[in-house]
Amino acid sequence: MRLSRLFINQPLIVGQSIVLSKESAHYVLKVLRFRVGTQLIVFNGKGGEYTAYLKSANKKQAQIYIESYQNIERESPLAITLVQAISRPEHFNYTLQKSVELGVTRIIPVLTERSPPFDKTKILKRQQHWQKIIINTCEQCGRNFVPQLDQLLPLATWLATSSLENVHYLVLAPEGRYNLTALIENNVDLLPVTVLIGAEGGLTAMELITAKQANYLDMRLGMRILRTETAAVAILSILQAWWGDLGR
Repeated sequence: MRLSRLFINQPLIVGQSIVLSKESAHYVLKVLRFRVGTQLIVFNGKGGEYTAYLKSANKKQAQIYIESYQNIERESPLAITLVQAISRPEHFNYTLQKSVELGVTRIIPVLTERSPPFDKTKILKRQQHWQKIIINTCEQCGRNFVPQLDQLLPLATWLATSSLENVHYLVLAPEGRYNLTALIENNVDLLPVTVLIGAEGGLTAMELITAKQANYLDMRLGMRILRTETAAVAILSILQAWWGDLGR
């Protein structure tokens, strides 16, 4: 039987008893309906996972006991950075979730000309919400490393500072000059990949020019125009199938 997984943001040691946070205790006791003695997997995002069990529980708190450590990782050999334009909340949340499932290493949210209005007074709240989606997805999909979530910044700021050697830089564009077949045939070595995806309506012509000046190859995915959340799933799946772990 597959054990439930729980992220705990603190150092973990075999033989240690941990009092769960109120949120985690509610999840374990009210959502999963654990009873004392029930086993689970815990991890802290630093690598590996731990087998534990619910040691005690009452109305005020729940405590787990860590039994053993397993050096298990489910990371792709391909390091992918996703530079994702802010889109409508439901679309951006979906993209976050699916990109973590598909093994993305780093997520950089950016504001573009076609991003919807964004209340900058609520940036901290939104960042916390996004981080929670990432952690919950790691719990679900089995990842023991938590992908890095950068602070929100304007696209122009990212493009001005992002260029590194030995990285494939791709920007998705319906009328891009390049296709994946050409990229794959001409780049057989396993290198980190950075993918830039626009919001609803894509990037503006000037944003696309700026991206290309920053060494991004304008890449098209077939003849149909994909929604922003579809584009992320499509390109990440293809990259992982060719260079990553989906084809293994």
